[in-house]
Amino acid sequence: MSRTGPTRNQLVAAIIAQGRANSTGTVLLHAAIAERLGLNPSDHKCADLMMSQSEACTPGRLAELTGLSTGAITGVIDRLERAGFLVREHDPEDRRRVLLRLTLTREPEMHALFAPLAKGVEALCENYTIAELAVVIRFMREIRLVTDEIADQLRSGAVGAAAAGPPQPTAGSDASDLVEPDPAAVAAAVATKRKSAGGARRARAVSKAALAATQRAVEIAASATAAAKRAAAAKSERAK
Repeated sequence: MSRTGPTRNQLVAAIIAQGRANSTGTVLLHAAIAERLGLNPSDHKCADLMMSQSEACTPGRLAELTGLSTGAITGVIDRLERAGFLVREHDPEDRRRVLLRLTLTREPEMHALFAPLAKGVEALCENYTIAELAVVIRFMREIRLVTDEIADQLRSGAVGAAAAGPPQPTAGSDASDLVEPDPAAVAAAVATKRKSAGGARRARAVSKAALAATQRAVEIAASATAAAKRAAAAKSERAK
């Protein structure tokens, strides 16, 4: 008996479930990194947020980025300063304004702890095409907008405990189908989707393929020309 692929609702439910699992794994990872740095997870993420800023930020800005109260952010800043991650400086243009600057003292230590993660992600990305990676990054960016909006709603009290939970798999469904859909069924679904996309989409795909083939031909020609030049130079050198 042939297997049928998962429904759209089942896949959405699986994405939500996997997202929760990934979120838990990320929290545990950052907790382990924070422990190695002698920080608690909240302080570590505050330092990480500061590293993503293009310039020094104020305590108020850091509180805004994290959603922490001014009192709580003061405690975070005190701990990060004692641990050697940042320094307080007065704004030269307004002495009443305090700026927070990350020090370089412990930055190499943080980079070293994150290096294995970056290496693992790069290796994983080798399994996907450029088009697939573009979809992944688009999804990651858009889900970040969703989580940011919900976080704002939670802080403002707009979201209550009675809110509906995430969609669940239908009764009797095989959980393995949600995590590992049948490749043949997925491929068939993708093929059907592509066939119904219309002539314009097919034309764009053909155009892109032609462009890619042209670019590849140019690269091959350039490579052949370079190789011929190197061979000629080597022959000339031997003749001397």
